[in-house]
Amino acid sequence: MYTYVSVLLLFINVQFWIVGGQDDTANAWEDAKLLYGQIYNHYYNEGTPLTDVLPVQGSVPVYVYMAMKLTSLNGFDAVAGQIDIAGSMSMSWMDIIQPPIRGKSEVILGTVLIDYENAWSPRVVLTNAVDTVKDIADTTYKLRYTFSEVASGNYTANVTWEPRVLLRASCEPDVTFYPFDRQVCDVTYTAWAYTKDEVKLIVPTSEWDTSAAEGNGVWKIISTESEAFVSNDAYNVRFRITIQREPLYFTFNIGLPILLLGLLNGFVFLLPAESGERIGFCITCFLSFIVLMQTTMSFLPELANPMSLLCIYVFLMMCFSVFINITCIFMLRIYHMPEGTKVPNWMQMIVRVIGCKVCRCCDKDKSMPLPEVEWPEVGRMLDFFFFLAFIAAQTTLTIFFLLPLATRF
Repeated sequence: MYTYVSVLLLFINVQFWIVGGQDDTANAWEDAKLLYGQIYNHYYNEGTPLTDVLPVQGSVPVYVYMAMKLTSLNGFDAVAGQIDIAGSMSMSWMDIIQPPIRGKSEVILGTVLIDYENAWSPRVVLTNAVDTVKDIADTTYKLRYTFSEVASGNYTANVTWEPRVLLRASCEPDVTFYPFDRQVCDVTYTAWAYTKDEVKLIVPTSEWDTSAAEGNGVWKIISTESEAFVSNDAYNVRFRITIQREPLYFTFNIGLPILLLGLLNGFVFLLPAESGERIGFCITCFLSFIVLMQTTMSFLPELANPMSLLCIYVFLMMCFSVFINITCIFMLRIYHMPEGTKVPNWMQMIVRVIGCKVCRCCDKDKSMPLPEVEWPEVGRMLDFFFFLAFIAAQTTLTIFFLLPLATRF
C-alpha cells in the first residue's frame, strides 16, 4: 500500500512539472511573438517600410559602437598592394522602441533576434576596398534586441550585431627593408549616407580583439589600433594593423644565395689562366645574378619610391660581376702577351711594391740590379691583388646594405 501511494505521488509531481514546463514554454513563445510584433509594427507602419528612419528622438545622433574581432590574417600581397583579413565586426546601439505591454500593465522584457532588413541598422561600408564597395550587411547575421528596465518605468532596447567580415583592403607596401619589412595597413569604415549629426561611430577600445586569431606562417601581428575620426562631414572608423614578415624563408632562398654567389664571383682570379675557364665562369656568375634579381623582383611591387635595399644590393653585385668580367679579359691579355715584349717600368714598380720586393735593406750586394719582371709574374701578382680588392669591396658593400636589414628590428 505504501509503495502504491509513493508511485502515485511521483506520477502527480511529474504531471505538474510537465504542465508547468509547457506553460513556461508557451509564455516564452508569446513574449517573443509580442516583442517581434512590436519591432515589426514600429518599422512597418501600415505596410510602409521605415527601416531607413533613424531610431532617435530629436536632433541627437545615433551612437554606434564598433569593435573589430580578428579571426585570421589570410595574407598580404605586396605586389598587388592589398591585405586579406577574416574576422567579425561587433556593433551595438540603442533603439527608441519601447517594450510591448500585455494586458494593462505587464511590460514584456527579453531578447529576440530580428533580420537586419526588418529593422534599422547602420550601413557601414569599407571605403578602401579593393574588389567592391558594399556594406557588411548579410541576412545570415541577426540583430539581437534586448529589452530591459534601466530605471523605474524607464525601458531601453539595446541592439547588438556581429556580422562576419571577409575584407580585402588596399594597403600601400613599404619594402625598403625587405625581407625584414613591416607593413602598416588601415581598414577604414564609414557610415554611408549619414552625416556626423545623424550617426556617430565610436570605438570602445583602442585595440582589436585578437584573442581568437589564428597564426600566419608568413606574417606576425605586431600591434593593432582603432580610432574614430570625422572626414567629409561623416564619421569614419580606422582599424590599423601592423604586421612583420617572418624572414627565415626568404633569407634561406634569396639572401644566402646572393651572398654565396658574390663570394664565389671573386674566386675567379684564383683559377689558372691556362685552364681557359675564366670567362665562362664570370659569365655564369653574371647570369646567376640576373636570375636572382628577377626572382627578388617577383616578390616586390613595381615601386620607384621606396625601393628595396635588397634590390639595390643585387644590382650593385651584378655591376661588380661586370667589372670582374672586364678585369678578367684584360688579365688574359697580360698572360698572353707576345714573348720578348718588355714590361713597362711603371708596371714593374707596381709589381715590386705589391710583392714587397722594393726594400733591399737585407740584401748583401745592393749594387746588383733588380731582376726583370716578366708578364706571367705580372699576371699572377695582379690576380692576387684583384682577388683581395674585390673580396674586400664586396664585403664592405654587404655590410653597408645587409647589416641595416638584419638589425632593423
